[in-house]
Amino acid sequence: MISWPQSRSPLLDSVVLNPVQKEAVVYDEGPQLVFAGAGTGKTRVLTAKIAFLIQEKGIPPHQIFAATFTNKAAREMQLRVESLTGLPLKGLWIGTFHSLCARLLRREASRFGFSPSFSIFDADDQLSQVKKTVRELNLDERTMPPKTLLSAMSRYKNACIQPQTLVEKQGSYFEQELVRVYTAYQESLTRQQAMDFDDLLAQSVYLLRRDEDVRRSYQAHFRYVLVDEYQDTNLAQFYLVKLLAGAGNRVFVVGDDDQSIYAWRGAQVENILSFETVFPGTKVFKLEENYRSTEAILAFANAAITPNVVRAAKTLWTGRKGGAGVLVTRYRDDRMESESVCDAVKAALSRGVKARDVAVLFRTNAQSRLFEDSMRKRRMAYVLVGGMSFYERREIKDCLAYLRLCVNPKDDVSGERILNVPPRGLGDKSRDLLVAGAREAGQSLAELICGNDRPLPALLARGQKGLSELREVLLLLFELVKDNASPHTVCSEMLTLTGYLTVFEGEDSEEAEARIENVNELLNALAIWTEENPSRGLAEFLEEISLASDLDRWERKDDAVNLMTLHCAKGLEFKSVFIVGCEDGILPSRQNFDDEAKIEEERRLFYVGITRAMETLECSSADQRFRFGNLLPMIPSRFLSAVPDALYSFIDKSGYIAQPREERHHAHSLDFGTRQGHRRAEPAPHHEQAFSHAAAPDDFSQETVQYRMGQQVAHKIYGRGKIVNLSGFGDDMRMTVLFNDGSRRKLMAKFADFETL
Repeated sequence: MISWPQSRSPLLDSVVLNPVQKEAVVYDEGPQLVFAGAGTGKTRVLTAKIAFLIQEKGIPPHQIFAATFTNKAAREMQLRVESLTGLPLKGLWIGTFHSLCARLLRREASRFGFSPSFSIFDADDQLSQVKKTVRELNLDERTMPPKTLLSAMSRYKNACIQPQTLVEKQGSYFEQELVRVYTAYQESLTRQQAMDFDDLLAQSVYLLRRDEDVRRSYQAHFRYVLVDEYQDTNLAQFYLVKLLAGAGNRVFVVGDDDQSIYAWRGAQVENILSFETVFPGTKVFKLEENYRSTEAILAFANAAITPNVVRAAKTLWTGRKGGAGVLVTRYRDDRMESESVCDAVKAALSRGVKARDVAVLFRTNAQSRLFEDSMRKRRMAYVLVGGMSFYERREIKDCLAYLRLCVNPKDDVSGERILNVPPRGLGDKSRDLLVAGAREAGQSLAELICGNDRPLPALLARGQKGLSELREVLLLLFELVKDNASPHTVCSEMLTLTGYLTVFEGEDSEEAEARIENVNELLNALAIWTEENPSRGLAEFLEEISLASDLDRWERKDDAVNLMTLHCAKGLEFKSVFIVGCEDGILPSRQNFDDEAKIEEERRLFYVGITRAMETLECSSADQRFRFGNLLPMIPSRFLSAVPDALYSFIDKSGYIAQPREERHHAHSLDFGTRQGHRRAEPAPHHEQAFSHAAAPDDFSQETVQYRMGQQVAHKIYGRGKIVNLSGFGDDMRMTVLFNDGSRRKLMAKFADFETL
């Protein structure tokens, strides 16, 4: 029974909502949990809820805290709410958890000894600082790898565990040294007036826990807390929601436990599954009607996710009937897979499908190379999502380091980066001298440089001159920022004063030209941002780009096919989707074989990929794949075997002659070529029209691929043996054979003259 408002709502009349969605929007009697399956309209519900609270409940926008996981999603939600209400919502607290916490911390910075203009360190900055800390503590990077230390510290911060609480719990040598590094690292951040991404969450929690006045103030201020993608929250984010909600428990969360795929960065699926326990009196709504995918794709998705034990019961359904069936294709090797998939994409484009509506999804970034090569060979445009972003390029990070230093002169990571950029005679020795001098004086590097106009005796003449030039540059830039010059103006002046681009202009190479173009593109971005944000300054620009994710920076291009990992694809949709590399060891990842909880997350990752597809879906596996420099045998993913045969059409393009099951992948039961109900026949005509795969390249012909891993062979000289390794293709194929006498021999296939047994 739907509880309608007493008077008809013009807002609800203007939004198309199904009965369950509408009930979730108008309910206002306690905490709410909305299980929103893939493609069930969760964004529509969330935006309608915010608009309803503002327009129908009279809650001022600035008293609503709405957190999501990408800035792009936050912007789109705000635009939708403004469209629904007809009101500008500049006061609305809407954004990512990190951006909202940064906003809170800048407002309250004085309470914990920070400046409101503190820096936010990105991943490269964090790693640089950890390496520096390891050196200062005289530790060996081989036994204390900086990336491992950084990952461990991140886990502690996501759980809101401070270094001082670990002192009594440390056991092993690594744990003892980790606590030392963690402590010193945090001290260095405080000294530089900087926070990393994890600090934004953890420090917000610490502040709200520690300061009762601040906590009560924000609990009274926010009359409603709304969270998107709640299944992806970590412990720190859970604490934050709980602290802000207070006793009133005006909490509205939307999520899908079946799409929880970020445990590796601290997300806890338990947060959404235990919500009813943590917030008593919760009203649960389940959105199961899917508006994205065909009936065939949803049936495949439901079957794929069903084996998971830890999940809320739900089944996606759709009113859309018909559509192409799901394909599961087996290829001989990874090269054949990439060539055939790219031919299928090309065929789809020739039929009028837009490149922007096609996605090739893989488990790891490393899998993209073959698909990039195949697309370049076919002159097909593509965009690789999650590769090196614009703001990670060397020349862009150089420019941003100057700008960050202008906002926060205590930022030594930026100070050290620009010290000799462009070259000005301040090399490693000069840097070490200056860093030591700054530490002794209790100053940052920039403070030492700008506060001392006398020559430093230890520096050589060239270094003295370079230091003087840098001092003049920084003082002029600091003055510009103090006068509220636009970010574009500050960056332009920096380039002019330093002569940064002249270094590249003198190189006369394509790489140098590309770097110049990138810097000019940064100036364009600054000009556009300044025009769109006339009342905001350099600090806001730097914060915005530092908190942007890969998806925030990604834009669909009509003429470019999308290549991305399954993780990056979360939240997106495409008309045609290819999930490649569906093999045990890849999906699921081999490192997760022994952990059932991680296997369940890998299955959710597969489910996320499936539910990105709107009209056509193909999953593929390869019998052999180059991994770790060798051609290794692969077996189809266990996730595919969970799906009943009737829910997809199987196509075997591996090219092998049919053999008894025990001779093909004898160690595993997941062999599609011999599964009951699968015949080695051509697919139905409509499948061939939808996905026209090319034949294997010449050097993959059946004549040249006559050996396989585990095959028993007999050699005229060495006797009987078994092939234990294969590498290369065609006439270049090499094999390692373990003979019955215990010897291992590496042989060229074309000269081996084996008799196969």
